[in-house]
Amino acid sequence: MSSRVPLYKVENVIGDEVLEPIGEVLQSGWLTLGPWTEKFEKRFAARHDAAHGVAVNSCTSALYASLRAGGIGPGDNVIVPAITFAATANVVRHLGAEVIVCDVKDNGNIDPAVLGDLLERYDVSAIVPVHLYGLPCDMHEIVALAREHDATVIEDCAHVPGAEFDGKAAGSFGKAGCFSFYATKNMTTGEGGMIVTDDEEVANEAKRIRNHYQTKSPAEKRETWGYDVDGIGLNFRMSEIEAAIGLGQLDRLESMNESRRTVANAYIDAIEEIPGITWNGGTPEKTHVFHLFVVQVLEDHPLDRDQVYDRLSDAGITTGVHYPPIPALSSYSAVEGEYGNAERFAERILSVPMYPDMSEDTQQRVVQALEAV
Repeated sequence: MSSRVPLYKVENVIGDEVLEPIGEVLQSGWLTLGPWTEKFEKRFAARHDAAHGVAVNSCTSALYASLRAGGIGPGDNVIVPAITFAATANVVRHLGAEVIVCDVKDNGNIDPAVLGDLLERYDVSAIVPVHLYGLPCDMHEIVALAREHDATVIEDCAHVPGAEFDGKAAGSFGKAGCFSFYATKNMTTGEGGMIVTDDEEVANEAKRIRNHYQTKSPAEKRETWGYDVDGIGLNFRMSEIEAAIGLGQLDRLESMNESRRTVANAYIDAIEEIPGITWNGGTPEKTHVFHLFVVQVLEDHPLDRDQVYDRLSDAGITTGVHYPPIPALSSYSAVEGEYGNAERFAERILSVPMYPDMSEDTQQRVVQALEAV
């Protein structure tokens, strides 16, 4: 019997090239917030059209630190899309602010028309657009609405390292962009995240938050130990090993994203021939980096999404649902906002295997399984 086709294949993203830099880190005797981290921050920020980079231990930490550095706290309302991972909303509540969910378009990204209505109805302090599945949001419209209503934009870029919108890097439109280097992302350090920003005050505040709000960095403490803690921070530090891996991943990012596009284009061509199945789509001014490849099971398909999921699983194909709507989660059952289309969208979506350098034979197994159901 053939082995299962995984949703993601980490060995196609990261390999032996990380061993030498990890060895250099271990030989240096400096394991956190050192020269590798600083180099990674600078190179990643430059790659994403930003002046400053702040490396942290997750995208969740990046969102928390960016919102807090942007002045978000108790009494504030923050808009997040109805389709996103729970972390996007959770950080808002960790800061004592209220979550307002915004409906999405048929590609899963935040709907600017609904966003405009919500901004008229609520006093909103911040907006967190999520560039879902690797497709950038309509950032010109979102930023224009935010300026009109004096709201801060913090971009959730967990799915879009290397992506662009209208020739400008995702993450460079708002006050800050927050990236993930989790194990399954387009580039990975195992765990990890990054804030990019042109705002020096935001960068400096985020650096204080990530290191327990100490008044000195580890390098400065090495010169003389005396320091103060003049605020409440947390441990959001990235290790030097993760930063060294990240630098290697950044070198490979463009080629890996291009490989993802090749896989995606083959899927798109095949799915056009399968009645009742479609994909989310994109537009020419956006550079899709296909963190996930998501199909939709339409109403005219003989099976519903859950039945397709079961049939594919029986055929040895691993799939997933990314994501249940925020209001469907128990902790957010009473959340305010608009999310009708998101609920319908979430009933149709199914993520199929997607990773760089997927073999034609493997992809054909997925396509044939979709045809068979």
